[in-house]
Amino acid sequence: MVATTVATTIFYPRAAAAAATQRAVKRRRDRARGLPLPKGRVSIIGSSWTLDRRGRACKATKTPEEGSDAATAAALVVIEHDARMRERVSNAARVQSATPNRVDEFVLHEELTERKIAWAVRANDFELAKALKEEGARREQELSPSAQLAAALARRLRDPNSAETEVICADIVQLGDRRLVPSLLRALCTVDADNEAVSQAIEHAIWMLWQKSGNLHYDARLLDGIRAMSIVPDGLPMARDIFTEIMDADPGFAEAHNKRATVNYLMQLYDLSIKDCENVLILNPQHFGAHSGKGLCHLALHQYQDALNSFENALLVNPKMEHVQRYKESLQSMLEKSQRKHLRGD
Repeated sequence: MVATTVATTIFYPRAAAAAATQRAVKRRRDRARGLPLPKGRVSIIGSSWTLDRRGRACKATKTPEEGSDAATAAALVVIEHDARMRERVSNAARVQSATPNRVDEFVLHEELTERKIAWAVRANDFELAKALKEEGARREQELSPSAQLAAALARRLRDPNSAETEVICADIVQLGDRRLVPSLLRALCTVDADNEAVSQAIEHAIWMLWQKSGNLHYDARLLDGIRAMSIVPDGLPMARDIFTEIMDADPGFAEAHNKRATVNYLMQLYDLSIKDCENVLILNPQHFGAHSGKGLCHLALHQYQDALNSFENALLVNPKMEHVQRYKESLQSMLEKSQRKHLRGD
């Protein structure tokens, strides 16, 4: 989710009731019916929107009354769908974490080897320096041709303030190798603060690689959803359905979850957006867009401490997001003032 939208802007007023009905399932009435009591916040779709059993957004023909059987059933459908998706996302994350990133491993090892060689030369241990250099060459030969090309681009990113960084980022986007994301994230943290053009180029390259699933059909469908999402408000339900379709087919594709989180935010379904952001972060803990988007949702729900925590997490990954920095500073100031008033007993 891209945190470039002011949280107070209303994009879809008719869907506001969907977020407002998050506590519509009353524990007292559920207990009377013998239904299981869900833990934590419950988001159900009321007013203009509802979800079918496949998680697709559709128009509600009738608004469920608070505490009614229809409202309770809608809530349980959402809870069931979210639980299944969270389990599939967790399984996908375990598989992804067990898959090594050979390119990034080589790049980090090569950088460490170069430092060892420099130390050996300073110590006049030229035999050790030669052995280390030969070992590095052998490790590079073990890489596949595509991995060697990706490693060559990553090697050029070590100095992100160089004049050719923007060209390198364009080459990375053209290559489309997701294994280069860690190198880009490191470059984003080390580029000079006043080098705005380079920062933007690096961030753009990261977003482009995040949109690569490894499956051309899913990538094309993601672009279809992005185009539909740009038509506010009429394209939002279609965009949400497309992203849900991709998520069902490939629960490990983090950007599909992130894009649906953005749609849910635009439809003011803040709790559902938070859940999608959480799925993104299970798959990709360094997704600064999901961190910042989660913060915007908490901000819209007046959960200021949670919003601050999310914005801080986003800035740890991408310190160049000035708008998130402003949100963070404003929230810190507000919470500090509130704390002082509380201590004074005002």
